[in-house]
Amino acid sequence: MEQQGIFEPSCEMIGKTIYCSIETDLANSEFAFYININGERKATFWYTDRASIEYSFGNDIIYDFEIVFFIRTNGEKILSKSIKKKTNWSIGEGILEAVENLLTSESNILELGSGIGSKSLAEICNVYSVEHDENFLNLHSHVNYIHSPIIDIEPTTEFMETKSYDFDIVQNKMPKRVDLIIVDGPPEYIGRSGLLHNLDIFDSECIWIVDDVLRTKDQKLANYIALHFRLLQYRFWNFAILCRDPIRNEILERIQSKSLEELDSKSMAYVENYYPNAFLSEE
Repeated sequence: MEQQGIFEPSCEMIGKTIYCSIETDLANSEFAFYININGERKATFWYTDRASIEYSFGNDIIYDFEIVFFIRTNGEKILSKSIKKKTNWSIGEGILEAVENLLTSESNILELGSGIGSKSLAEICNVYSVEHDENFLNLHSHVNYIHSPIIDIEPTTEFMETKSYDFDIVQNKMPKRVDLIIVDGPPEYIGRSGLLHNLDIFDSECIWIVDDVLRTKDQKLANYIALHFRLLQYRFWNFAILCRDPIRNEILERIQSKSLEELDSKSMAYVENYYPNAFLSEE
C-alpha cells in the first residue's frame, strides 16, 4: 500500500541566500535538494536527516531559480517535488499585467534598473532600460540599454542618499516620447531618491510604476512623484501605479489578481522582513 503523508516544500531568496525546507510527517525520512540557478545545476545536497538547507550564491547574477526537493523513506521509496521562482529582483507579474493593460505595442517604456523583467517587457512594447552595472548590459537583443554610471549627488534631508544614476545621460538617450516609467533601480544600497532632483526632464502626462513600495522609502518616493505631477496613486501590495487619468475597474481587478497571485507565492518570512507584525492576528 502506497505511503501517504504530508510533503510540503518551500523556498525563498532573502538577500544573497536561498532558504529551502520540507515539512513532512513521513517517518524515517531523509532529505535531499537540487539547486538550479538560471537553468543550470549549481549545488546538490545529498540525503541527510536535515529537512532544511541554505544556499549562498554570493555575487552571482540570478534571474530565476528552481529547487528540486526529495524525501527518501525507509532508505528506499523516493518522493520529489519542485518549485521554480523568479528572483525578488525581477519585475513581478502584477507589473507585467499593468503594462500589458495600460500600453500598446507602439508605446515606449523607460525602465530604471534592468534585469530578466526587461525581456518580458520588451515582448509587450518598446523598452529603454537604464542600467549602471555593465554586467547587466546588452543581455536581451530587443531591449535598448542606456548605460548610466552612478554619480555623487547632494542628499535630501529625508533620504540622505548620496548616489544616483547620471540623469544627464538618461535625458540625452531616452526616447522623445516616454509613455511609462518603471522605477526599479538603482539597488536599495544605492537608493533611488536622486530621481527627485530630475523629475522635470519627464513629461507630466507619463504613467509611473514604482516598484518595492513595501519599503518605506520607496513608498515615500512614489508619494513625491505623485505630488509633483498631481497624479492619482493606485497602491498594490508591492508596487504603485501613478497616472493622470483613472484606471478602469476591470483593469484594476486584473492587475490586483496577478499581484495577489505573486503575494501568495511569497513566504511569510519575505513579508515579515518588511512588516514584522503582519501576521499577528494569525497567532
